[in-house]
Amino acid sequence: MQELDRLPDVFRKMSVREKCRRLQRTGIAEMLTVQSAPNAFSLGYAVQVQRLQVLEIRSIGSGIAAPSNISSPPAAGSLLHTRLGRLAVRSLYTLGLDSGEIMLMPDRNAGYGVTRVRPEPWRHDSRLRELYQSALSAAVSAAEEELPQAGERPLIGMDPEFLLVRLPEERVVPASRYLDRQGEAGCDAVSRRGRTLFPVAELRPAPSPEPSRLLRHLRNAMAFASRRITDRTLIWQAGGMPQRGLPLGGHLHFSGIELSGELLRVLDNYLALPVALLEDQRTHARRPRYGTLGDFRRKPHGGFEYRTLPSFLVSPLLAKGVIGFAYLIARHYRELPQRPLQGDVVHEAFYKGDKPRLYKALEPLLNDIERLSSYEEYRDFTAPFIRCLRGGEAWDETRDIRPLWGLPSPP
Repeated sequence: MQELDRLPDVFRKMSVREKCRRLQRTGIAEMLTVQSAPNAFSLGYAVQVQRLQVLEIRSIGSGIAAPSNISSPPAAGSLLHTRLGRLAVRSLYTLGLDSGEIMLMPDRNAGYGVTRVRPEPWRHDSRLRELYQSALSAAVSAAEEELPQAGERPLIGMDPEFLLVRLPEERVVPASRYLDRQGEAGCDAVSRRGRTLFPVAELRPAPSPEPSRLLRHLRNAMAFASRRITDRTLIWQAGGMPQRGLPLGGHLHFSGIELSGELLRVLDNYLALPVALLEDQRTHARRPRYGTLGDFRRKPHGGFEYRTLPSFLVSPLLAKGVIGFAYLIARHYRELPQRPLQGDVVHEAFYKGDKPRLYKALEPLLNDIERLSSYEEYRDFTAPFIRCLRGGEAWDETRDIRPLWGLPSPP
């Protein structure tokens, strides 16, 4: 029989105050103290999570009183069920947990806040123990069936975004004027005041088990977009938030590798943290609403999407570095033990964009990457990226990215 997760030291050592701070800077409402908790008659939910997967959502009374069924839970697949589940998983992950119970109650901003965390709810509840044990056994069996064959490498894809901007007024021109919603270069939706707009351009190169092939697919997608976007006077901007109110993402897609909290934490520490050191000063403004640590989404066709990074289309050097690190991490994440983001100082520095404090954590991470057995295989992708990191460089989100990628641009 598979053993249920043990309580991680990182959660055990956190004070209540530190838990509150971590939730707050991640954009999660917290009501862990008695003074900030809701009244005893509030309707909330107890969410059970096993290894980042929602097992159950039950309606409860206030987190102050003992939980009791008082209403039907939200239907699986409903908007509320999805919203509560994502919030519970995100809250647990922020506190260093992959499994446990989160109690969510309505907050003053028409959302939900965390009122209580039980990291091992199965300890003294036989029903929950059976629920978690059955889910764990099923998950282990499913993971074993989906394991890649010997020698088979993980498949990695991406969908980085960019904006079309008219100078000198810096007016964003909707990408939907030139690109369809589907295809290797398309447009992405943004909701504003009840309206759905499509201002953001998105590249969707075919995934690949090889970094050089993925980069070639990316260049092909950019060339396709360039042929469709016929107005050469528009500049292309990438990064985190080149234009106020329009955050951009550089999502990575992984398949052929099991999603786990361990893998997400390696991606956070060995990829998101280094990328944050190269960011334009505008970029950290997208957090905490976008680009939070451990942000992921399972894909219907299998695999998952890592959503923390800003758009790395800023330059080929940055894109190659992200690609190289992603492949190395996918192959060797169990050999990468550093977790500086578990510390409150570095965690806060990430969300505030405090580069001096982040730099103190960088060198051990780079040393670990350079010691990996496959490092030489990816050196052409990673070495220039690492030199930029050690040199303290930063990207400029205001510039046109096309000249760097060899695409036609105004003379």
